Amino acid sequence: MNDTVLIQNATILSPERDAPLEGSVLVEGTTIAAVGDGPASADVVIDGRGCLVVPGFVQAHVHFCQTLFRGVADDLDVMDWLREWIWPLEQAHDHASVGASAALSIAELLLGGTTTTLSMETVHHTDASFEAAERLGIRAFIGKAIMDRNEPGIEMLGEDTDAAWADVEALLERWHGAADDRLRVALSPRAPIGATDEMWRRCVAAAQDRDLVLHTHVNENRDQARLVAAGRGTRDVEALHELGALTPRLVMAHSVWLDPNERDLVRRHRPTVCHCPSANMKLASGRAPVDEYLADGVNVALGADGAPCNNRLDAFTEMRLAAIIHKPVAGPRAVPARVAFDMATMGGARAVGLADRIGSIEVGKRADLVVIERGGAHVAPIGRSDPFSQLVYAHTAADVRDVLVEGRAVVRDRTLTTGSVPAITAEAERQIDRLFVRLGRAT
Repeated sequence: MNDTVLIQNATILSPERDAPLEGSVLVEGTTIAAVGDGPASADVVIDGRGCLVVPGFVQAHVHFCQTLFRGVADDLDVMDWLREWIWPLEQAHDHASVGASAALSIAELLLGGTTTTLSMETVHHTDASFEAAERLGIRAFIGKAIMDRNEPGIEMLGEDTDAAWADVEALLERWHGAADDRLRVALSPRAPIGATDEMWRRCVAAAQDRDLVLHTHVNENRDQARLVAAGRGTRDVEALHELGALTPRLVMAHSVWLDPNERDLVRRHRPTVCHCPSANMKLASGRAPVDEYLADGVNVALGADGAPCNNRLDAFTEMRLAAIIHKPVAGPRAVPARVAFDMATMGGARAVGLADRIGSIEVGKRADLVVIERGGAHVAPIGRSDPFSQLVYAHTAADVRDVLVEGRAVVRDRTLTTGSVPAITAEAERQIDRLFVRLGRAT
């Protein structure tokens, strides 16, 4: 049983509240026991004076396995990025390099206040990502990238259908519900065109039978969307509908180039759209019409995508951009700060099916909490400012001081408590050099 933890004298922001709440958050074991008023003492007392307390951020589309490639594939569109760099690099991974990449990802995410992630890995060595997540204490939904058919224009080589599915079943057996249910397996066909209809049918059936998250890429790049439609005969969302995958358990990353029929299908069947504004702009993919999805009642979450196309895994950056980039097109009220905050918290919680457990600061929910210092010059003055707006528009990941996952302090005083950041970064440097040797690009 974890100690009781009291965060006191703080300004509490939670997406279900219209206004900040001054007071305390009491944690008993893994659970929030009281909000607002609390006891004067506990086993562990965290002084929240001059700080915000917010729910842990949820990122619903990242790639742990790609963080090792940060900075090596910049200033490209997504198709050249994948074909020339990312897919060859992924193929050169081994267990050690995937583990180093995942550890680096998780360290960055936790230090920046992200406590839950949905990560799509590459086709092999997914166990290594689970091992890092188990060790470092993040809540994670992780899936191998399922690819038993080539995607036109990218030429990523697929796997045999039965071999890929056997790998999925082994991951489910070993990892689904591990670490007291902090770790779960997601079913992650890389794209509608990247997996055969038979594979999609298996994934849809397993997701229904075992209440699993489905996770895929949808219409990220305009030319890519056209190639997929020409190769398959249907566009991404139409294909997902025909395959029975278009349900609330599906998370569709990007969704930049949906046509009117696809928009209507999404409105009617309510999958989650995961908005990745940094990656979409950096890869010149476009602007997902998130303001329109929200108006249609679609759940929208946020994700950083992969470090090679961002180049950071920062929930604050994604919140800020999600609130800003739609305004020139749809007006200044298109995505208000509080809506962006909801996308980063409850939107992600809904995406992974945990809206009853995480995403807000309420009694009975899991104690995934972030303490954010307000004293920086980039935030001041705070006396008359709206804390929700300041959180989204002014704060940065560097303001995160303390992070709890299920009541366990994984970050204290800006220090990762579950691992050594210098050791993690040193191992990442060693593994990227080894990987480039395997790739044949050592010089």
